[in-house]
Amino acid sequence: MTNTDPGAAEYEYEWQNPNRKTFDFGRVLGRSFTGIFANIKPLLIATFIVIAITFVISLISTDMLVEIIGEGTMEEAAVNPEYWIWTMLSSLPGLFFVLWVQLIVVQTSYAEFTNTLQPNNAMQNALKYVLPMFVIAIIYTVVCVIGFYALFVGFVFAWPGWALAGPILIHEKKGVFGSIGQAWNLSKGSKRWIFLLLLILSILGGIVYSVAIGLGAVATGVNAFGGDPMAALNMSVGQQAIYNLVMGSAGYFVYALFASGLTAAYIETKIVKGTVVSVGEVFS
Repeated sequence: MTNTDPGAAEYEYEWQNPNRKTFDFGRVLGRSFTGIFANIKPLLIATFIVIAITFVISLISTDMLVEIIGEGTMEEAAVNPEYWIWTMLSSLPGLFFVLWVQLIVVQTSYAEFTNTLQPNNAMQNALKYVLPMFVIAIIYTVVCVIGFYALFVGFVFAWPGWALAGPILIHEKKGVFGSIGQAWNLSKGSKRWIFLLLLILSILGGIVYSVAIGLGAVATGVNAFGGDPMAALNMSVGQQAIYNLVMGSAGYFVYALFASGLTAAYIETKIVKGTVVSVGEVFS
């Protein structure tokens, strides 16, 4: 029904408006892939850099872990604090690298989707937001994990409800908690579509990883994910290099896919709400 009060909106509820804008899920899903290749040069450079650095870190940490384990077992080494220190040191840089690559794609894909100029400093600009994005990622992960195990309904809402925080952090500069809050508000009415997007991308990511694991096993003759925790630690330098290249390439493709998809979803929600901004305002 429509309102008859002077000055009131024509429709009492937005869903009653036949001309309302709706979330175009097909467009968002398609853009998840096209956005990756919009300006692929900075993505390729960043991926090469992080794979190379990760490989060096892997070599150092593997040598240290082998030394710590010695003739004992993985279970015995697990009580040694040094084991966990080196495990963390080998894993933590990778998270920062992932966020850096994703924040690059958030910028390049946004420019592609809005038909504006590509940023010339996407890699440098992304570095400025890695630390706040890291804080967002920690909060997001903790809440989603707790929500999943304690109350599944909480996870269902938190997973899509805060997923747009990355693009908001970059393009609206609202800080950690401002980005999380804006993501929740912006996703209202579209959470089911964002949830579906995340689910589909997660499935595709799992397939890509499975193929990469298979290719790595075939190329090296070692199944590092076959259940033997020592298999990865006993690989030669050449085998580690192959595994890092295959798994790293697959991993950063998946991370870029998520970044592009969520950037597309971010733009779509702003289109629905009629609040699209120009990327030129952000990088001027």
